[in-house]
Amino acid sequence: MNSLIVKLIFESMIFIAAIITAVVTYCSGKVKKKNRQYIMIASIVVAIATFGSSFLFNHVPEPIIDRASDYSRIVLSASEKMTIEYKISTNRDSSDEWIKYDAPFKLEKNAVIYARARTLFYKSDPVYRDVYVSEGKLVYFGMADKPGDTIVDITASYNYKEAVKNKSASNHYDGYTIKKEDIHITGRDMNDNEKEIKDFTFSPKMIKDGENIITIEYPITSDYTLQTKLKVVGNEPTLIKLNAEFIGKTLFIDTPLDNKDFVVYGVYEDGTSQVVDGYMISSTTITEGNNSITITKDGLSTMLEITGVDREKITENESEPNDEIKTANDIDVNVKYSGTIRDEEDVDYYKLRLKEKGSIIIQFTHPKIDEDGDFWSVSLLSQEETVRVGMNVKGKDVETMSSRARMTPGDYYVKVSKQRFSSEKYTMTLLFEQEDDSFETEPNDSLTDQAMTINLDKAYTGNLTNDDDVDYYKFSIQEKRKVSVTFTHDKTSGSDTYWNVTLFGDSDGSILEFNSSGETASILSDSVRLPAGNYYIRVKDYRWSDIDYTLCVNSEKEGNEAENEDNGDYSTATKMSLNSSIKGNIQSDRDIDFYSFNLKSNSSISITFSHRLKDSNETFWKMELYSAESSDSIKTNDDYSTISINGDSSERIVSKWSSLPPGVYYIKVFSYRYNNEDYSISLKT
Repeated sequence: MNSLIVKLIFESMIFIAAIITAVVTYCSGKVKKKNRQYIMIASIVVAIATFGSSFLFNHVPEPIIDRASDYSRIVLSASEKMTIEYKISTNRDSSDEWIKYDAPFKLEKNAVIYARARTLFYKSDPVYRDVYVSEGKLVYFGMADKPGDTIVDITASYNYKEAVKNKSASNHYDGYTIKKEDIHITGRDMNDNEKEIKDFTFSPKMIKDGENIITIEYPITSDYTLQTKLKVVGNEPTLIKLNAEFIGKTLFIDTPLDNKDFVVYGVYEDGTSQVVDGYMISSTTITEGNNSITITKDGLSTMLEITGVDREKITENESEPNDEIKTANDIDVNVKYSGTIRDEEDVDYYKLRLKEKGSIIIQFTHPKIDEDGDFWSVSLLSQEETVRVGMNVKGKDVETMSSRARMTPGDYYVKVSKQRFSSEKYTMTLLFEQEDDSFETEPNDSLTDQAMTINLDKAYTGNLTNDDDVDYYKFSIQEKRKVSVTFTHDKTSGSDTYWNVTLFGDSDGSILEFNSSGETASILSDSVRLPAGNYYIRVKDYRWSDIDYTLCVNSEKEGNEAENEDNGDYSTATKMSLNSSIKGNIQSDRDIDFYSFNLKSNSSISITFSHRLKDSNETFWKMELYSAESSDSIKTNDDYSTISINGDSSERIVSKWSSLPPGVYYIKVFSYRYNNEDYSISLKT
């Protein structure tokens, strides 16, 4: 018996007692009539109040909707023993019929369970639970405010936001921290209605490059959470902004702009910044005054103002202290700089950052000093403080010009020091001319590691900066070629020899050598035949001059119809076939050419030596024939052991030998009086 029935019994007894009291009092004659009325009314009120309170204030406890421990069935219970009724509603099927609960029951699909308790004619208020069924088990009870509103499934999508150039970043780059508003969650309730979900959690929170799997969780109850996965593709941070700065202090109007004049920084989505290249500048021409330069890259742009200055209108002043390389004043080419040697110990250093390859001449001027002797020493130094060009300046020479020094891009220093103290102000200018790759590249003073690589059949200009300077050039040929060197320079008075030019191979010893004098403005060297390989040209002074020279390695491709150098011995003889011709030349007064051929049977042969006629009856070539076994030359049919060829002799000298036995034979051609011109040999049987 539950407490509600006990209470009802007690209240019924009170009700009955009150009715009896009212009846007895009404029928009793012992109580005064007026008092009987009062007692009867009071009894009736008590009876009515007791009966009414039973209906109005007696509350049936609500039942509890729960699940079995294995989540397989619905379990209904009440706090006291009473009848429990339930009904089931789904999004498609529902019933108003209450079913008496006898035992736990199983659900096959999602539903809303309603339950109530009853005793006699009393009923509790209905309660409900949303029940989500998965794989035949009761997974969870929903906690929605309305039946059927419990979320049973969620889906997620990523709100991709792309980068806006010059403004904002995207939300999917490597290193981005995901915000809640980047994710959109849609939930589906038990009635198949969709609604936006905001109360969710997710992890991980940072994007990485490539595919990212984000786990989304939505709590349904304190012990159950819905979960879904979201794929987000991350990318490397993209460039969204440019910043640029001009390198240098002064930009002169005759200096073209290029990318080397700027440092451009790219700002990326993740906030990092780094130097970028591959950008374009809006103008390479600078005018006097303010210039607006726009720099663009990958659709981004930034602008900066640059002031152009006419270098002819300014003279920069030395800034002390500049007595050491580390405190050197920054300078530019083709700009005048004034300075003063303040005392006996003072030295002035200037730093030049050269951006292009070219040549520099130091121009140094000062007021005339009416005394003999040198007053200043001026040197252009490399970073290693090696003197590239230098000079002493005399007091009586108002203007002094250094030799021309050819320089590559880099940092250099000018050192001005005293030879004899003078406090007069000096003015120094580095006269610069930009040069392309057809000009010598210094330093090229060493054959092994500094020789300048040049191309065949292309002219190159250089000079000897001082009497210790030596210029080396390197060229390569991939196949046998006939080579000569053209050497030219401005003509100077006098017959003195100024330059010595030598051609070397990879091995020791010169292949070709000649000198050039001042009055011979152009000279073409002898021709030499060279096999494939690396070769070097050395230009050094004979009597020093700093004027420019130009050299060109001329080449002519040759095949099997020409001799193979070096063929100066029997072992390296150029092989000939019978009934063929070959051409060659004597490359120096020490050169000898050997040719070999093979006779397989007794044979008679003729050798024809051809050359271009010369206006001279002197002997230029000699020719002999040897066998592999003989130490002496084999005589011709005309009894000549040596055939002499004069310059004015016939263009074709024919020599014959009869009945030569089988074996290997050698033709030897050598010089009697040196002549570099080509000859031809024809061998017939």
